[in-house]
Amino acid sequence: MATTRIAELATQVAENTKRVDEYLRQHDLPSPSFDAEGPVDFCIRSEEIQRARSLAIDGAAELADLLRGPKESLQPVNPTSIQAIHRFDIARKVPVGGEISFKDLAKRCDLYEPDLRRIIRFAISFHRLFREPRRGFVTHSAASRKLAEDQDFHDALGLVFNEFVPSYGRTVDALEQFKDQEPSQTGFALVQNTTQPFFEYMGDHPTRAKQFAGAMKAFNAIDSGHSPVYLAQGYPWESINGTVVDVGGSKGHISILLAKSFPGLHFIVQDLAKVIEGAKSKLDASIADRVTFQGRDFFTPQTVVADAYLFRWIFHNWPDKYVVAILRTLVPVMKIGARVIVNEILNPPSNSLSLSSERSIRSLDMIMLSMHNSREREAQEWQDLFLEADPRFGVLKIWTPIGASLAIIEAVWQE
Repeated sequence: MATTRIAELATQVAENTKRVDEYLRQHDLPSPSFDAEGPVDFCIRSEEIQRARSLAIDGAAELADLLRGPKESLQPVNPTSIQAIHRFDIARKVPVGGEISFKDLAKRCDLYEPDLRRIIRFAISFHRLFREPRRGFVTHSAASRKLAEDQDFHDALGLVFNEFVPSYGRTVDALEQFKDQEPSQTGFALVQNTTQPFFEYMGDHPTRAKQFAGAMKAFNAIDSGHSPVYLAQGYPWESINGTVVDVGGSKGHISILLAKSFPGLHFIVQDLAKVIEGAKSKLDASIADRVTFQGRDFFTPQTVVADAYLFRWIFHNWPDKYVVAILRTLVPVMKIGARVIVNEILNPPSNSLSLSSERSIRSLDMIMLSMHNSREREAQEWQDLFLEADPRFGVLKIWTPIGASLAIIEAVWQE
């Protein structure tokens, strides 16, 4: 009798969990736990063990879905509980290392006690947030303690529930109402009753922009594959030996990293004047003569003749016609052999990655739709955009460094 899929998955989960457990024991690392003192980061430095962890996670997720069946698997999780926990700052009102009654916690949060109780108990059962060690009393779990102590993590939940979730609810309306490639024709714009694109709107709302910045720090910390180290180590920068323009480079953190690693390179960081203000004065003296800043909107003509133009996480915020417009600003200054280097998510074919990796990309792709009317792109879509901008960008080279979440996309100018 052939082995069933659920039996195969059970074996996959057991074998790979054992490998992770052995690694943690051998390196004196704490075992996963929901307890308040439990680890929030496994500190696994082995790619082999990270792969085992991924296989265990994916196997467990598929096994759970199979055992639930299609009807149960399609039931959405109500987001109200976590939204309330963030809105009323509940995690910070539960003492770390102690407990508090529902009655006293409700007073601290100015909530009706039965409402608070159901919010907490939902979070415990669905999200492992908090614990109820004895009837009527609340303590922290590892996740709720993280929320209480980490402002960036708190900001991440705020971004999700203040910006993303309301926008999801109007995205289908936007698809029905709008048919153009405009970054302001989104679920987000309908919720906010604005004609501004997301980042322009954030620029007029500094408190929300600050929350967004903190959330980005948290998301990058959660997925180490977003680290710019993969860009530094995964591209042959030493082959350029000239000037790199970091387009939309903010305060220059990518250029600073690269300048420290590759002394033969000079960098010009371009971004809006208000974004780069004060950045030059904060440069380390060892690289100050090789990193400069220039105020520029990347939709205006490029004026710098350089050896390479770097775009890291820029294009996924823009619909296709705007990406083409940005690329065309480069054409007048491109010289033979000049490169355009893009560091972005590569949208994969279905079932070509692990389930957890694919879900992460699909989730981000849907966020781009709701917030920017843009998307994460497949390899052929990248090629098509460059060809539409100008055929002289040639055939792209695309690769993803081992361990990275972002691909490297290279175009070399040809005459």
